[in-house]
Amino acid sequence: MKTINLLELLEEIASRWYLLVICMILGGLIGLGISTILPPFYESEAAFSVTIDYTQTGALTDVEEDQAMRGVGSVIFSDDVIIPLIQNLASDGISINDQLFNDNATMDREEFRWTIWYRDTSPQVAYLVADAWAKQADQILQQALLHARLADSYQDLLSSLETCLQNTTQTNSGLDSCSLENMDLITAEIEKTSDLVSSELQESQGLFSALSVELVDTAQQPSQPVRRQRNTLVFSAAALGFFTGIFLLTLFSQFRRKAVNV
Repeated sequence: MKTINLLELLEEIASRWYLLVICMILGGLIGLGISTILPPFYESEAAFSVTIDYTQTGALTDVEEDQAMRGVGSVIFSDDVIIPLIQNLASDGISINDQLFNDNATMDREEFRWTIWYRDTSPQVAYLVADAWAKQADQILQQALLHARLADSYQDLLSSLETCLQNTTQTNSGLDSCSLENMDLITAEIEKTSDLVSSELQESQGLFSALSVELVDTAQQPSQPVRRQRNTLVFSAAALGFFTGIFLLTLFSQFRRKAVNV
């Protein structure tokens, strides 16, 4: 098997650089032609704004703020949102499965804002899915935040009950409800409230009560298609043309070496 002389190949490329340019141009034109033939896609988007009540949390680090934002994003793309969304769309005559949704749905975060997109060859379908997704996500987010606030309320009650239990060991505390006679009742209430705190925290899906999430931009039906794939196709085809040119020049260099040796 003959080896490739790298120096000869570089000289061949330098002397016939125009062939590489031609191959890249042809590749780019092919990519442009393919993107024109492909059906156009329409995108519809909606956006959520996230705020934090720092009077409740105090100063947060960048990591803590990032975790809070990621938590909101996780809920927006969670099974609690997507599964009922697909089911509701099916009842409205729009049939999509998990794979199709994941292929055409996109999320992006910018500071304290989450934007969601859905694309389809039909502008109406793109709008209907994006609109239903935004509303379903908003519903689940508000429910989760409600549970987070309830968890805080129960936690405050739990702290009061634990303080009350501690007071039962003090004589003449002046708190009739925290007397030794009520110890069993207080203990039972602590267990009950503790269970409520755990349950509400689980339902909060990792969100905390100081968060506020608002659907600020609702989905609209798009009027113009987007062709984000055009740039990718043109670039990829041009790159393929470049490497094809390298391959052809390598073959030419090998043939020329063989002819010289003969």
